[in-house]
Amino acid sequence: MYYIFLIFISIAFVTDARSAIIPNRLTVCGTLTGLAFHVYEDGWNGLVFALAGAGGALISLILLYLIGALGAGDVKLFTAVGAMMGLSFVLKLMLYSILIAGIIGLILLIMRKRVAVTGQKLAKWLFSIVILHDVNSVMGMKHQTNMKFPFMYAVVPGAALTWYYSFL
Repeated sequence: MYYIFLIFISIAFVTDARSAIIPNRLTVCGTLTGLAFHVYEDGWNGLVFALAGAGGALISLILLYLIGALGAGDVKLFTAVGAMMGLSFVLKLMLYSILIAGIIGLILLIMRKRVAVTGQKLAKWLFSIVILHDVNSVMGMKHQTNMKFPFMYAVVPGAALTWYYSFL
């Protein structure tokens, strides 16, 4: 399964970098492959392992999708990774990927000289949520023009770190 995961992430990276889309065929095949593999290897326990990984990823990332921070393809990608590699691995991968995405975003903000403007937007958004308890401002973030880059640029190094700290 480890090699299938590496091939899966590589294909997802190439397709996302080229067309900003992670195909449904890829994510569905990845999810079904993970489920089938673990059921074959470990029966009902394997099914629980794969479903816990897929479900945990889906539930964890749905909020980021709803506010527009991630695309649906990214959520489906992590769901497939959860089915293949399990809950612990996919949660670590999400953590590393989000941290790396933050670093990439900060570097882009510095390069484009947008740190101050973005900092002010972030402060207003946090004020609205924390002080004014305006949860609707979270949904308003989805409709703002934001600087975007393919999340796979952060997922690939995140996968390398997760792999390293999980298996080496």
